[in-house]
Amino acid sequence: MPPEVIQSVSVTPIPSSYQKELGKNAYADNRGTQWLEWVVRAKSTGGAEGITIANRFMRQGTVAELLEYLKGALLGREVGSLLEVTDGVVTGPGPEMSRWYRRNGWLSILAFDLVGKVRGASAIDLLGGRKHDSVPAYDTTLYFQDFLVPERGALQVADEAAGAVADGWKELKIKTGRGGRWMMPEAGMRRDIEVVLAVRDAVGPDVTIYVDGNFGYDDHLDLLDRFIQEVTSADIFWLEEMITHDVDGYKAIREMQAKHGSKALLTCGEVDRNPISEVFQDLIDDRLIDGYQPDVVGHGFLGWMEIERQLKGTGVRSIPHNFGNGSFGTCASVVFGAASETYVTLEDERILPHFLTTQPEFKDGAYVLPTGPGLGVDIDEAEFAPHAKHEFRVEA
Repeated sequence: MPPEVIQSVSVTPIPSSYQKELGKNAYADNRGTQWLEWVVRAKSTGGAEGITIANRFMRQGTVAELLEYLKGALLGREVGSLLEVTDGVVTGPGPEMSRWYRRNGWLSILAFDLVGKVRGASAIDLLGGRKHDSVPAYDTTLYFQDFLVPERGALQVADEAAGAVADGWKELKIKTGRGGRWMMPEAGMRRDIEVVLAVRDAVGPDVTIYVDGNFGYDDHLDLLDRFIQEVTSADIFWLEEMITHDVDGYKAIREMQAKHGSKALLTCGEVDRNPISEVFQDLIDDRLIDGYQPDVVGHGFLGWMEIERQLKGTGVRSIPHNFGNGSFGTCASVVFGAASETYVTLEDERILPHFLTTQPEFKDGAYVLPTGPGLGVDIDEAEFAPHAKHEFRVEA
């Protein structure tokens, strides 16, 4: 039987919708109700299809540039040459593929999907096999919702948090850092405290709460000290990006935590575009962070395999960033999380279902693992049809 060859690649922008409007965070204006998922499809001569999204590429690139890149990376290439596989486990990129994945890690997820479908193997197995029976997830949609309904203030965030728990969520992340841009620093700190305490009161003691500052406490370590003091009683599981990554700053945060009795993990790294770059390596070596967060789709499966090789033995856990990756990002995160020994939890935007076949089932605060080959999902052609007019395709 002749080897399967990639005979077509395509790019299609598809809107992803949130279940509600998302407000601001510490640095960006309202997130609104939708993102685009730039869906990439690659089909082989045998009819198998691998998918991914090219959202990171399209932040600055053009469709023409993306199609040219995909032509060079995939068109006419044998599926078996995309990845090196030994005893059913991926050990690295295929011949001549390293430079393509290094430039755009999201392409490696398509490779795992397509190779898995051709081989009849789950991408979880290609990543080394399942380490967990399900993947926990947290609701990441608690932005500055108090700005959307100002007359209710912190109660708006608390009510939305309670609604998420009623929907089955057991983990929530709260955006803080209001004083970084949108309020005066001290007033923003006070509102942050009010929101965190109101959420804890609304959801009770058994729900896990994460806090994300998006660097909103830069140049205000005194206010961050007061924030940590006031919210320690709320039992925060992690403090994320309260300030920009800096060794001296993170040493100061560790001292604040010791002073106030905070046991929260310190996490950062979603902005690291060349992992693991020097400043983050310093934070890891000095044991100043407990979780590392580059984007799961942006760096792809091969990129994250390398990150975890570098993190091995450091005690730093994998908490991949996933915001902005839509429904595809949820599927990819479930697969990677299932195969990662140190994975903590999945950042979930709770995107309304669309364009993909059956999504992983959400049950008891976690996602059930997919059972099909590759990522375990395919394009739902009926849902895709309305977007086909915007599809751009090239063939071998």
